[in-house]
Amino acid sequence: MLIWSRFNTLFCSERFGLFIYNALSNTLLELDRQYRRQTLCFDSSRLALTLCPTLECNFRCPYCFEHSQQNSAVMTPDTINRLISFIKSYQDVRHLSIAWYGGEPLLAFEVICDLMEKIDDLDLVFEGSGLITNGYLLDSEKISRLNNLKITSVQITLDGPEEVHDKRRFLSGGGPTFRRIMENVDNLMNSSYEGVCTIRVNIDKHNLDQFIVLRSALLERFRGKKLSVYAGQVNTGFGHSYDGTCNLDMLAWKDFNLDMRRRIGQPTGAFYPGGNMDSICIATTHYGFVVGPEGELYKCWEDAGNKAMVTGSIFRDNPVANPELQALYSNGIDAYSDPECLKCDVLPICGGGCANKRLRAKQFGEKGLEFCSPYKEHLIIYLESYIDYLRSMEICEALLTQVPEKHESQGFRVISPEKKEC
Repeated sequence: MLIWSRFNTLFCSERFGLFIYNALSNTLLELDRQYRRQTLCFDSSRLALTLCPTLECNFRCPYCFEHSQQNSAVMTPDTINRLISFIKSYQDVRHLSIAWYGGEPLLAFEVICDLMEKIDDLDLVFEGSGLITNGYLLDSEKISRLNNLKITSVQITLDGPEEVHDKRRFLSGGGPTFRRIMENVDNLMNSSYEGVCTIRVNIDKHNLDQFIVLRSALLERFRGKKLSVYAGQVNTGFGHSYDGTCNLDMLAWKDFNLDMRRRIGQPTGAFYPGGNMDSICIATTHYGFVVGPEGELYKCWEDAGNKAMVTGSIFRDNPVANPELQALYSNGIDAYSDPECLKCDVLPICGGGCANKRLRAKQFGEKGLEFCSPYKEHLIIYLESYIDYLRSMEICEALLTQVPEKHESQGFRVISPEKKEC
């Protein structure tokens, strides 16, 4: 396994031997990585928007970061028109992508329809959109319009079987939600919808053991359909109203993922660091914004509804009124400018961790936030498990297809080459 680290010897294991990568110059590699990150951060050809047509939600999930930020405002026709003007003002942009978010965006479904009608008239390459919803309002009428709205992915949250889910994800006035959501997922999967559906299961110590139960049931129920299931870690900060003792810290999250790997035979998370090594997300990109229902601008999804984190407004001639906050997200939390990170063994494969949590911990002094990648403390055990998985796949392939054995001339082989950014 070939992964660059700050040391020549990356991975030494009693089970798998010694893996060596002789870096000619760590400094040059660091500069190359930082350059790539900055190039992606300041790419002016793409505009990435997360649009919140409302911050109101029909659920009251106790662990939600927006639990105390409910806001009944909905995008008005004036805000919609101003948003289109805001998009047009980025004259060098050629590609546009959108995520529909909230609150619960389907509470303002007609806003989504009105906006998409106007976006269709723009001279841009629209790269599709994703809808993040609790699924309760995703009825057949709305499902029938998803393709025309160019919504290519739908993410719905279920936190376990019915009796578990309904204790965690209940209506704002009280009442269960599981059965109606499942009915809507059934309708979605049996409709003419051309996109994919992802079921997210928010995991903490309350429902840890129920993930595999729900996952198995869903994959069996929707066998052959474009549906996947993944776990999301619940790990709020100390200042959150949710019971922090239920959080999954990095150690517990590592144990959960390794257990799932053993029980279902494949990784459920990022066991191999081949993903976002440049730590690029909407928060860190210069042309990435979260737009609230009143036209206010944020940099991260988790900032939505937090007035202290507003960076500007689409109603301003110069929309960014707080360039300092934008600069903090783009440059102030760059791992390559952090002396502590530069001494860390796992830079750059860590990707710098979560940008929002890093900002809150490093710049604002918020306590109890684990912003580093799990690779920092658990890299070797992740890689061992990943190699186990790949070797199992190779054995199965060899037995079933009788592929001739290939010998590598270098004395090592790259089993997971790094994916290049477009």
